[in-house]
Order: sequence, then C-alpha cells, then structure tokens
Amino acid sequence: MAGLDINHNGLVWRSVTRKPPKHYKMSIKSFSRLQSEEKYESGEFEVGGYKWKLVLFPNGNKNRDVKDHISLYLEMGGDKAIEPGKIVTVDYKLFLLNRHKGKESYLVLEDYNKREKKYCIYRTIVGGLGGLDRFIPLQDFSDASNGYLIDDRCEFGVEVFVSETTRKGKGECVFMSLNTAIYKHVWKVTNFSKLGAQPYYSLPFTANDQKYCSWRLVLYPKGLITGKDSHLSLLLYLDEPHKLPPGSKILAEFTLRILDQIHGNHRSGKVNACWFIAQPTIRACGFDQLITQEKNARFSMDDTCIIEVEITIQGLSMPRISTRPWPWNF
Repeated sequence: MAGLDINHNGLVWRSVTRKPPKHYKMSIKSFSRLQSEEKYESGEFEVGGYKWKLVLFPNGNKNRDVKDHISLYLEMGGDKAIEPGKIVTVDYKLFLLNRHKGKESYLVLEDYNKREKKYCIYRTIVGGLGGLDRFIPLQDFSDASNGYLIDDRCEFGVEVFVSETTRKGKGECVFMSLNTAIYKHVWKVTNFSKLGAQPYYSLPFTANDQKYCSWRLVLYPKGLITGKDSHLSLLLYLDEPHKLPPGSKILAEFTLRILDQIHGNHRSGKVNACWFIAQPTIRACGFDQLITQEKNARFSMDDTCIIEVEITIQGLSMPRISTRPWPWNF
C-alpha cells in the first residue's frame, strides 16, 4: 500500500512494508521519559563508506517552529572528510514500526521527488538535517490503537543510499532555498560605557544545523566609516573563511537588532540578501549607522547592551574543484 501526501513537508511518499529497514533500527523502550529531552541522537552506523545517525525530536523541532509532531532526521556522523574533487549525494527512507493487533509492519516515508537528493559537504548535509520536520502527528503516534506506541515502546529506522562521483571540469554548484528556518542569536555586551573604539567580536555561533560555516557579530561602539563618533555600528561576520574552499559563497538574509530594555522600542536593520565570500576581504555585512550613540545609551540597563541577530541561510555556492583539503571539524 502506498500513497502521496502533500503537507508541510512538501511531497512525501508514504508506503507500508513488512520488511524492516536494512541499515539501522532505533528501539525506544520508554518514550515518555524521552519526551523530557529536546532531541535524541542515535548511535552511529556506516553506509556507503560514511557514518550516519538518526536525530529524533520527540516534541517537534522547535528551531523550525514545529508543534504537535515528531521530527525525524538523518545526519552525517564520524570524522571522515569528503575528499576534494568528490561529490557525495544521499537518498534515504525513514521507518516507523507499527504493531497493530500484534502484527508488525513499517510505515515508510520518503521524499517524492527523487531528483532532489541531498548533497553533502564537510560531513554535513547541505541545507541542514535531511528528513521530515513533521514526521508524524504526536496525537496519531500516541494513540495506541494506531500501533506505533504500545506500552511506551516504539521503533524508528532508516535506509540510506549513498552515491559518490568525481567532479569534472571547472564550475560551481549552487544550492538555493536550503532552509527557510530563522535562527536567533543573542549577545549581551556588559560594561558598555567602558568600551573603546576598536571592534568587539561575539563568540562564534552556527545557524541551527548549517554546520559548514560559523558566524560572529562585530560591534564598533564608537562607530565605523559614516557612523564614526556618532553611531553604533554592527556587522554580521563570516568566521574562519579559510576553512571553506576558495571561491565559496553563502547567501544569507539577516536582521540585526539593538534591544530597548526600557520601553521595548527596539532598533533593527534588515539585509534581505547578502553573499558572504570565503576570503578575508569580503566576509562582513551590516550597518554603519544602526543607532546613534546617544539613543543607544537610553536603551541600556545596568550598562549592558543586548544585541540580537536573526539569520536565514538561503543559498550556497561551492566550487566544483578545490585543491584545499576539506576541514574535519564541522
């Protein structure tokens, strides 16, 4: 039995089989206890020369605004780098055991459009975790009469199909509409009145599961260029671009915001699209005149400036040929 669903996941092919998943099964004996956790990562297993793991959000992936559903994903594991000149693609099927009336079968979900296989770089699936934000409604899953959760026990599984090809010729791979999820990062800057004119950098952070790059916020308390000596300047900064192959570009939409801690009238600036290039001279974007220094002083409490950034990764361009070794720490 099979059918095509059109839902929040897009086009999803649903089928039922009595054959268990070939590559990995994750049995959970006390699902109710697991629900106190945000997510659970399975042990690693190897398919196609690479290691993988299942990532389960028992109450839905809050980073993607998922409610009342279980989220289930496939993620690359291990520490094996993808070799220069190689293109790795992955296809997969996600499984859920059904024990209705004592008879075992598996619900199988997979992307309908097989042409849109997931590409992998830096041990990361491009666009984030591969899988389904809304794998199954929690209400359907929890109803024992449906056979998925019986005596607080359940089982998930996956089949993974990996292909590896050699890049030929010069050019680039461009991936667009990777993930519309918005990631928010908050930076609290203390003792603000004592800061000098030099730039100050936040700790590095990643945008959710987009682990192939990291970011920093850069603050100029006394202003930069057109905002010098009159404004606070704030930039979004691509961190450690040398870890990306030369010529790589990342398309991001982002909003930078100074919080008004007194009245809630926050000051924001939005950049709808900016390509960050993996080279030292073109890796920051933002606002020289985000807020005047006088107004920012009225926003603060306890000499603390609170800064927010909301970022969405919209696209990625990768060179087809790179002579640099691929990094191991993403």
